[in-house]
Amino acid sequence: MDRKKQLEVFQAQTANLRVLEQGWNHTKRGIHRDLIADNQPSVELQTKLLALIYCAWSETAFSKLIHTPHCFELDEIRQIKAAGEKGSIVTAWGKCVALALKKIQSRNGNYVPNVKQELGRLIKTYVEEPSQLRNKVAHGQWRIALNSKNTAQNPELTASLADIDLVKLDLLKEGCEGLCLIVESLIESPEKAFHRDYWPLLCQVKERLANSARFTLEAKTQLLKQKRSLAGDITLRSTRPAQAG
Repeated sequence: MDRKKQLEVFQAQTANLRVLEQGWNHTKRGIHRDLIADNQPSVELQTKLLALIYCAWSETAFSKLIHTPHCFELDEIRQIKAAGEKGSIVTAWGKCVALALKKIQSRNGNYVPNVKQELGRLIKTYVEEPSQLRNKVAHGQWRIALNSKNTAQNPELTASLADIDLVKLDLLKEGCEGLCLIVESLIESPEKAFHRDYWPLLCQVKERLANSARFTLEAKTQLLKQKRSLAGDITLRSTRPAQAG
């Protein structure tokens, strides 16, 4: 790969992300309608489709990130890809962060180790822990999960599959978006913008995720039904003929 090819990949993944965002939003609207209508079979089906979209979105976002122009050297991009090929997407993320942190030269003490620790926590929560579940969904194990060799059922992952819902997927995507924003700032401007933006970004991500984590599918459904009921009342009032004075 040369710099021209790197730019082409970056532009392609940027375009792919736009389409995936559209698919994400379209599918969420369908789930909203099904939740309001209490159509549980359709909710389950579309939730699995949303999980597939999330799988595609997260990998595309990472690919776009590492191909960002004027950030990683070509050899560094090759190292990140090689780490993923030999290990997993988690390994590739780890390599990406390790190489990015090497670009920080102006800070001493515990600054870099602390940043590495915080990013490691985000990777574990929003990349590593969901990775097995994403793999099961991507390989068609939508209701009953199998072990890694596909020789027996995996009850633990089967239970996790049943637990997937719109709110949890939104939480995963928000976490991954926050991680991408922080690492993007790190690789684009490790000595300036990152030092300025890192802590506010991290606090913003943590606060948003803490608020989201307290939200449940049941609460989401109730809120959607209330909004639909309110919209219906407003429409009904607006269509009533005006009474003569």
